[in-house]
Amino acid sequence: MKYAYLTILIISICGLLATDYKYKLVFYDKPRVAARSIITMMAILLFIDVIGINWQIFSTNQSFVVGLNLGSPNLPIEEIFFLFLLCYSVLVIYNFADRRINHVKL
Repeated sequence: MKYAYLTILIISICGLLATDYKYKLVFYDKPRVAARSIITMMAILLFIDVIGINWQIFSTNQSFVVGLNLGSPNLPIEEIFFLFLLCYSVLVIYNFADRRINHVKL
């Protein structure tokens, strides 16, 4: 159970990468813009996470995480993968919808 959450996150990221590769939506279209966008969004969300942890709004169930923490037991390494997945999926969905609406061939 300890590696289940991390494994699911990695499999999900791989699925997004495969979709991105097939349709050239984010990283396979404009890699620098995609990287800057994702890093910026992840930094903002990580900052919000740290505030939530300090205010004791967020906590982590330690039985579902690997045990590698980023400064606090409530900020596991899986959070970085989750934030990447969240930001990347938003960009993939947005670019896919934009191309469908504008009738660009996929």
